[in-house]
Amino acid sequence: MDGIDFLQKSNSRSAPSATPTSTSSSMGGVGAEIQGRGPRQDRLGWIKELVRSEMRMEETGVVDMTPVFDPRAILATESLAFIEDIKTAFIDACSAFNQLKSSALGRVKIYAVANTHADFMLFRNGYKLIVSVKEPGAISLRFVFQGAAFGGYAGVQAGQQDEDVLIARWGAFGDLTWTYQDQPVKIDYLVRYYLTRFIRESAR
Repeated sequence: MDGIDFLQKSNSRSAPSATPTSTSSSMGGVGAEIQGRGPRQDRLGWIKELVRSEMRMEETGVVDMTPVFDPRAILATESLAFIEDIKTAFIDACSAFNQLKSSALGRVKIYAVANTHADFMLFRNGYKLIVSVKEPGAISLRFVFQGAAFGGYAGVQAGQQDEDVLIARWGAFGDLTWTYQDQPVKIDYLVRYYLTRFIRESAR
């Protein structure tokens, strides 16, 4: 399995395709130190670009007439920033879930997805929730069923997928709002819904 196990116990053997992280005492021995969280997106990037543009103009005497906003670049930056926020919320929620479980069985692991900037997935009992940037302005949440029966999904075929897509909508002055089916999305509620569904459907 590709990726980095963010919540792997230090005394367990790492999967061949995952890179383990070090143990953190603050997790009470249940999880591991959370590494691999991509660097927070630079929210001051637009101010830095203003400064660089001003300096170039002062040095060369050439006025920069390029558009003030590059929508594609903004969408790309904001997509990575938003998925990082989602990842952080999932990591915190999964850490709490794992700590509260009385046994090591059925704990949730979070992996980074190889060769991507911020994509990640939850894994439990052969069941996956994959969160990824499909394209700038679109974030996918996919349930992947690895077994023949999970919770209320008896009879689901192995490998079958169920996907939801979050879409960024432009507002006034370049404001971006993340939506699902044209409704605004709040991360806390998103994580509560998907983690609850993930836990129930991956139960054995």
